[in-house]
Amino acid sequence: MYLFLKVLSFILRTVPTFLNKFTYKCFYNLLFHLLKLRRKVVLDNLKKAFPEKSQDWYHKITSQCYKFYAEDFLEFLSFPRYFDNEKIQFNNLEVLDEALEENRGVLFVGGHFGSFDKLFYSLSHKGYLLCGVAYKQNDSAADKFFKQIREKYMERQLYKGGPGADLKSALKNNEILVLLSDQDAREKGKFVNFFNISSSTPSGAAILHKRIGAPIVFFSITKSANKYSVDFIKINSAGTLDTNEVVQEYTLALESTIKRNPEQYFWFHKRWKTSPKVI
Repeated sequence: MYLFLKVLSFILRTVPTFLNKFTYKCFYNLLFHLLKLRRKVVLDNLKKAFPEKSQDWYHKITSQCYKFYAEDFLEFLSFPRYFDNEKIQFNNLEVLDEALEENRGVLFVGGHFGSFDKLFYSLSHKGYLLCGVAYKQNDSAADKFFKQIREKYMERQLYKGGPGADLKSALKNNEILVLLSDQDAREKGKFVNFFNISSSTPSGAAILHKRIGAPIVFFSITKSANKYSVDFIKINSAGTLDTNEVVQEYTLALESTIKRNPEQYFWFHKRWKTSPKVI
C-alpha cells in the first residue's frame, strides 16, 4: 500500500492538470455510482441532520459531497501541487494571533469540514507552529504515508489517545494544537446537541481549556469556486462556561458552518452511533 500511494502521489504531482480532473471524475464515479461506498451512511446522516429536506436534496448533497472529497483527497495525495497560499483568504486572523499572545498555546478546534489540510499548510507557511492530533489509521502503510505528508507542514503529528504530556508540551511551547472534535466519542464523550440530536462529542479541548487555561479557537475553511475562505471564532471568550457548555459552543459553531455548505462536510462517519444512557 505504501509503495502504491507513493507512485500514485508522484503521478498526481506530474501529469497535466486535465488528466487529474479526469482522474477525479473516475474516482468519484467509482465511489459513488459503482461501489456506493458508505452512501447509505451519508444519506442517513443527512436525513437526521436535515429532516425537513426532500429526497432530491439528499441525493444532490450526497453526490456533491462525494465529488468534493474525491477531489480533496486526491489533491492531498498530490501534495504540494494544489496547496496554493494565494487561493486562501484569512478573514480574521487576528483572532488566532490574539489567542497566541496569551502564551499558553492554542487549542485549535474544528471538524471534518472543508480542505483543512490546506489551511494548516498555509498557516505553517506564514510561520505558525502546528501540532496535529489524529486517529491512527487501521492500515499502517497508509497511516505512515499520510503522516509523512502532514509532518511537512506540522511540527509533528500525535495520535488520539496518546500521552497527555505530549499535548501539554505542545501548548507550553505556544504551539497550535489541532483537534478535529466531531466524531462519535462513544461513552467517553460529552452529550451535546448537534443538529438537535444528543450527540457524543470529543471533550478533550474543553477539558484542557478548563484545566490549564489554553484558549480555544474554532476554525473553518470553506471552498467557493476555486478559492478558500477561512474564519476563526474564540470559544468561551468570557471564560464563564463549564466543560459541557464549552463543548456545546464549539459544536454549534461547527453546525452553523455545515448548514451554510453541507456538501463540504464529511458525512461518511457514523456520527450518531452512541445514544445517551437512559437513567
